[in-house]
Amino acid sequence: MREVHLRNVDLNLLHALYALLEERHVSHAAKRSFLSQPAMSRALDRLRETFGDPLLVRTGRVYERTPRGERVLRELESIMGRLAAMVQGEEFYPAGSQERFRVAMTDHGSAILLPALLERVRKAAPHARLEISAWRTQAYEDVVAGRIDLARSAEAVPPTLESEVIFNLDFVCLVGSTQPVRKRRFTLKQYLQLPHALVETLGGQQTMVDRPLAQLGVKRRVALRLPFFLPAIFAIAKTDLVLTVPRKLAKITAPIAGLRVVEPPREIKAFPYFMAWHSRLNTEPAHAWLRDQVRIAARSLSTFTRRG
Repeated sequence: MREVHLRNVDLNLLHALYALLEERHVSHAAKRSFLSQPAMSRALDRLRETFGDPLLVRTGRVYERTPRGERVLRELESIMGRLAAMVQGEEFYPAGSQERFRVAMTDHGSAILLPALLERVRKAAPHARLEISAWRTQAYEDVVAGRIDLARSAEAVPPTLESEVIFNLDFVCLVGSTQPVRKRRFTLKQYLQLPHALVETLGGQQTMVDRPLAQLGVKRRVALRLPFFLPAIFAIAKTDLVLTVPRKLAKITAPIAGLRVVEPPREIKAFPYFMAWHSRLNTEPAHAWLRDQVRIAARSLSTFTRRG
């Protein structure tokens, strides 16, 4: 059996080989490949030498493919299409896609955005898979390394990644039923005197709340720490605790949990919520489509919360 190394094969001949095997005619293949007939005849001689097979044999006035030529043509029919897609960039058809999308999301971000996003993805791309992982401090590193396709968080995005703000979030306070304080808005002094449930989002803090407080040299009285917003919301319902959550999340959950909504101190500001991805996915059709679905879901959510 002959041993042929790929490095010794002239890959420029692939297009000529494909044309020859399909056309079974040297002149027609030459015209299709923009070559002269003598150049195509020389290409056929080189291909026969490379494959150790005639590939095409003359029977009367036409050529017929040899069994090896038939097998090579079947392989080329698959390979040439994939090569063209690799070079030109393939289109994305959601309805038939089996793409896997790996997304890291914060707890509150998934509660706010995931229902609308999942509804869109399931309708348009029912065979695609969404794999949602919890946000963690290494999430942006995971995006850089290719372990995650898309990350969504309120944490500032490093300059090594592409990003955009998909919406801005502000806070409200949810107040348990046994808390006697009745206010439309808490002053900073009142807020700091109350017992709080704290949802740790990064480094043991609820960063978008505790960072601005730390800059003022103050901190909350924390009676409960936990890592998830939804359990916290239902846990405080019949207590005297105060829980500070994004307004969009409060609109969804407060009526269900039976919680009062109070405006927070003015010192606690709104913050942007980012979508981040690596530049290598900028022109990938499937991932560009997913980012569009996130944008549309975020816009629809904004409309919902304004009406709500």
